[in-house]
Amino acid sequence: MPVRPGDRRGLGHPDPAGRPLEEVRAIRDEIEARVADLIEHRLDDIRADRTDHELRLEKLLPLLAEEFAGKRSDGEIRACADAILDQYADAPVRSHVMTIAHRKARECLRAEHCDALPV
Repeated sequence: MPVRPGDRRGLGHPDPAGRPLEEVRAIRDEIEARVADLIEHRLDDIRADRTDHELRLEKLLPLLAEEFAGKRSDGEIRACADAILDQYADAPVRSHVMTIAHRKARECLRAEHCDALPV
């Protein structure tokens, strides 16, 4: 199962709020060990997971389709959005990817030839 930012499934530790300091430290140490294990053994799988890309496309495509309807084909819009989002697949911080991708895709689709698309 893919791991997502903010995903809490499978953590299985108690809420540390209000617990004695020693219990909180034990919980912290367990989380730290799980994160280290995740990085060591599953990082490549997480990076290869395209689910986040697909979720971003679901948000980005309707905006682009509305703006470029009649000007660009659905295939061109999809290919452009895919190519732009792929540029940020390895970005360590992705909080602004949607804003940047939307702006770049719009610029590209407005141009006579979208540079993100193959010739």
